[in-house]
Amino acid sequence: MTTATTLRPALHHASLSAARTVAHDEGRSLDVGLDVVPLHAAAGRTLAHDLFALTDLPHYASSAMDGWAVCGEGPWQLGDAIRAGTSTALENLADGMARPIATGAPIPPGTTAILRRELGDTRWTADGMRLEALSSPMPGRDLRHRAEEARHGEPLLLAGTVLSAPRLALAAVAGYDEVSVLAPPAVDLVLLGDELRTSGLPANGRVRDAFLPSLPAAVAAAGGRCDHVVLGRDSLDATVAALSTSRAPLIVTTGGTAHGPADFVRAAIDALGAHIVLDGVAMRPGHPVLLARLESGALLLALPGNPLAAMLAFAGLGVPVLDGALGRPVAVGHRVGLAVDVSNASASTRLVPCTLSDSGATPTPWQGSGMLRGLAMASLVAAVPPGGAAAGDLVETLPLPW
Repeated sequence: MTTATTLRPALHHASLSAARTVAHDEGRSLDVGLDVVPLHAAAGRTLAHDLFALTDLPHYASSAMDGWAVCGEGPWQLGDAIRAGTSTALENLADGMARPIATGAPIPPGTTAILRRELGDTRWTADGMRLEALSSPMPGRDLRHRAEEARHGEPLLLAGTVLSAPRLALAAVAGYDEVSVLAPPAVDLVLLGDELRTSGLPANGRVRDAFLPSLPAAVAAAGGRCDHVVLGRDSLDATVAALSTSRAPLIVTTGGTAHGPADFVRAAIDALGAHIVLDGVAMRPGHPVLLARLESGALLLALPGNPLAAMLAFAGLGVPVLDGALGRPVAVGHRVGLAVDVSNASASTRLVPCTLSDSGATPTPWQGSGMLRGLAMASLVAAVPPGGAAAGDLVETLPLPW
């Protein structure tokens, strides 16, 4: 990845779409290392380099079905069977001859078609065992030709591709034992708030921290890794100290982004000489989110303190940052029909956790920015535009990392 050499002007109250694009672009500047791993350990990792076929796929002509390799018109005189795994050279199949063959076995030269097992019948004659077709095979039927899927040197998977099970299978048959993948970007978490309690039941005036068990999992699901978690106090000195000690390319904070008496993130950004890239996003909940670049080149993603707002702000901006760092395109949500009318009196995109049924998407209860129960039971988050949307309307969804 390349390091940014110029700072973009700060965007204030940007649209969610524009903010996601900016976050992705900023993420592309983060330095990410490489790991070389065996295929079985590469699931979910991101390719660092293009993969090319190391051989023709398939690298020999073979049978696509169990049956008989035949030459010419039937009936045919039967020869010896050909099994999968046969590596010796096969003699030419003469006209009027057939050989039993297994799926995946190499076909002998001269084969005109494969007669499927269920479409043939054998019987003894004075000339030996004969094969007759119950239905004549078309020339070329059920033959797998060499290189019909890919030729040696043809690109198969591009850098930035997330390695799923089918893609790992493709890499294996193409001849790879190991692949170069991007190392998960390191992320430091700074959880701000004098009121936070990290275990047990909260006391009056204290709240149980929701982020220590959840944000590292969300970061990992988005392709990153949490190296350090710091619990910070609500003071300027403590916030500056927590941000100054981080060495990760991405720092994620929770709380302190508004303008209240205990909110010090903005002042800390000024004290550190950082540059704000995004100052608020037109989405609710989550609008007071900040994205800034520190003098070290690291990115600071400052999430709101309310749990629902923070989780959706991370999905909205944190995931595009990590996608950019890993060379992946911005994740794109799908469109879903609403089962009921959903209001939105604001000028911002309203993010609405929903369940999905045959009737469409229905908002969950408990939609407050400080609530988590509605998001916990949701299967998607609808992005409802200003003015709202009616039952049956198609709306975008926010791609989620969980």
